[in-house]
Amino acid sequence: MKIGVLGKITKVKSEAVIEELVAFLRDLGHETVRFSTPSDIKNVDVVVILGGDGAILHSAVCAAKNNVKIIGVNYGNVGFLTEYEKDEGAHIKELLAQLEKGVCRILKRTLLQCEVGGKTFYALNEIALQRDYGVSTAKPTQILRLKISSQEGEYLVSGDGLLACTPTGSTAYSLSAGGAILTPEAPVFMMTPICAFSRRTRPTVFSDSEEFTVSVMRGRAILLADGLVVATVPENAEICIKKAPFTADFPTRANSDFFAKVRNKLND
Repeated sequence: MKIGVLGKITKVKSEAVIEELVAFLRDLGHETVRFSTPSDIKNVDVVVILGGDGAILHSAVCAAKNNVKIIGVNYGNVGFLTEYEKDEGAHIKELLAQLEKGVCRILKRTLLQCEVGGKTFYALNEIALQRDYGVSTAKPTQILRLKISSQEGEYLVSGDGLLACTPTGSTAYSLSAGGAILTPEAPVFMMTPICAFSRRTRPTVFSDSEEFTVSVMRGRAILLADGLVVATVPENAEICIKKAPFTADFPTRANSDFFAKVRNKLND
């Protein structure tokens, strides 16, 4: 197989660690290339990412667009999206062997596609609409009022904002905002209010075949894709959210246990 290696040096701390992995994979007989940035991820079968969840989030869209599978090695704090801890790197050879034989489970994680102002953005975890705290204007928005429209009807959210999250994102920002935990391949999205003005406003789960229009009825919003600010959304503007036409594919070990990971990674 052709394998790419991407290491976040601020997490790995040493170039030697990355070079050792490249040499290790080449010794196994794989054609291996070193990537410098997530935008380099293309023309390989698999990319091995050394870093934390942030490194994987920032690489997932490029990998998914180019049909490149992702294997993460945790050099961060939580590492919920990684398959291995940093002292388990040698076990990658077993997963690669299973992948070559076609006996490896591939976890296909849904991404969100968001269209606003003629531009398109993608997210593995969530699309967030947050009230403008003064990022783009000297006058911050105190309460953001949003209307969410889908084939199920319309409803309003007033507060600090709204998260549209995938099952992958259900264990991230949405969980902190009171959302439910969704299993990784559940065919659903979740809309999670951020500090809703009314206690009657609750996280809501929808089929991932739904397409949503979110209208800014009051205030000015900041749009974030996986935590990165990508646009500002003025009052009376709309954004459209739906399932992306590609998935982020993660080879997993045979003994992979989602609920064990929830217990081990999220119970502090």
